[in-house]
Amino acid sequence: MLSSFTVQNYLSFQQAVTLSFEPTSDRFMTEEYTIEVKPGVRLLKIGIIYGANASGKTNLIAALRTLRSLVCLSTEDKTKRVDVIPFLLDAHAREEVTRFDLSFYIEGVKYQLELSADKERIHHERLSFYPSNRAALLYDRSYDAAQDLVEVQWGSYIGLSKKSCAAIEGNTIPNMSVMAAWSKSNVEVSRLHDVYRFFSDSLSFAATEAHSPAAYAQKMLREDHDGSVKAFAKTFLRASDFNISDIRLEKNKHRGTHEEGEEQQYIVFQHHTSQGDYPLPESMESAGTYQMLILSLLLYTALREHRIIIIDEIESSLHYELLSYFLRTFLASSQGASQMLLTTHDLNLLHEDYIRRDTIWFAEKDEHGASLLTRLSQYGLHKNASPYHAYRQNKLARLPFLGSQYLTLEG
Repeated sequence: MLSSFTVQNYLSFQQAVTLSFEPTSDRFMTEEYTIEVKPGVRLLKIGIIYGANASGKTNLIAALRTLRSLVCLSTEDKTKRVDVIPFLLDAHAREEVTRFDLSFYIEGVKYQLELSADKERIHHERLSFYPSNRAALLYDRSYDAAQDLVEVQWGSYIGLSKKSCAAIEGNTIPNMSVMAAWSKSNVEVSRLHDVYRFFSDSLSFAATEAHSPAAYAQKMLREDHDGSVKAFAKTFLRASDFNISDIRLEKNKHRGTHEEGEEQQYIVFQHHTSQGDYPLPESMESAGTYQMLILSLLLYTALREHRIIIIDEIESSLHYELLSYFLRTFLASSQGASQMLLTTHDLNLLHEDYIRRDTIWFAEKDEHGASLLTRLSQYGLHKNASPYHAYRQNKLARLPFLGSQYLTLEG
């Protein structure tokens, strides 16, 4: 589970900002909102980020996705650019490194990964864990600019032979992380295996450029060998007041085949009516129904596989009551190490009496164009005051400033 994430000098974030899943002293709905990851340590199941357009909400998710890529993706090309973009609205920041710091728990043990990089190389990378209350080093990576060489200091807890450590270090080129080098090295199992699996398997982004919602939905249904995914989705859609009686994949006979030779497929929604059951292809389905199907599959993944699900603009094409139902279902049903990080523009959640204030964050930009991130509980709002009204009255993060609606057309 995620404990905290800090990013500095990345896209719209110039100064360091931190998103935390560590709960405050608030005792409201503790059992529903938190999971005990080790005796005496609880983490929040959910984080929700608000903010105007271009405030930095999506950039925070992009930062977490970039760190995941740096950890998981290997390369053999030393000249390949590192996929980090610094804050570009400041001459000094343009020349500085980007910094990431992620704290997380695996099977009750806390880990911390620190990484700094620019577009040319990774300058520093440090992985620690906490076998007790004190941090213990797993590895510390540095860069020797004079020799264009990576140096790795290994901790005594690493659990690898000297030969294996040397193999990983030999594969660690300046523009690739130690973790990515480990993934292509033939070495024995160690704590690095657990850390890599956390990044590669536990962090799940709802949609990326390489994995569209449609592709995700089709993949989930195609790999549903025991029917449990479809059964869960149908139950969730029916509970959400959709008259869907079945969901299935069918082959598309008119669009040829994939490059791999597999026939293209599409999703068919079967609707139950007073006149009988009628199928509709996904192209004729409403955007809201399709979005709810995607959310049902993400919810299944979070609950069944204990993933960390990250969804940008979750309210897209959804009626508010459906969004609220999705969140309440997750909070009520989640018993294991699963979390959700969401961004949204839907202010109605701020009206709800079941929302914990330490789960809400606001992104906004300062006068220099840099994004800030502030927790709702940090504003000192009275417990009886409405966050919704406070936000609408500009007492929290700034709302978009709108000029006159009367515009002059020139020419």
